[in-house]
Amino acid sequence: MTRRCHPTGVSWALVLTMLALTAACQAEVVQTPDEVPSPGPSLVVLDAVTSRQVGGGYAPIGITSRFAPDDTFYCAVQVDGAEQDTEIVARWLFGDSLISEETYMTEASGTGYVAFELSSQQPWPEGQYRVEILSAGIVLHTVAFWVTE
Repeated sequence: MTRRCHPTGVSWALVLTMLALTAACQAEVVQTPDEVPSPGPSLVVLDAVTSRQVGGGYAPIGITSRFAPDDTFYCAVQVDGAEQDTEIVARWLFGDSLISEETYMTEASGTGYVAFELSSQQPWPEGQYRVEILSAGIVLHTVAFWVTE
């Protein structure tokens, strides 16, 4: 005699739940480390500072974190491992408000300075500012500075 097993109502619910969970797990997309965006294989910000000027090779002159309302801001960024045509962005902010965003494309690979400048026809409001340095949409370094009388 052959016995057949027929799932009961509880068993059907369990089977349907398992199928739904299996489908949900199979639909999940997981990024592997190779798929996560990165600024490049070896781009590193060695240092970033605000200054009153930049000199030869875009090195900072007069490093400071305090500016007067009528000053021009400079941010000198020392990078290493940049590939030619690497995009480096400076995002200037006052509080959470975006003031400006500048993009620089590297002209050669290697180590060196990149400089960014921000000026205004009107006096800057007093308070805390920051400049974020990004590549490939990733913030690599942030420099805070202040405007005071």
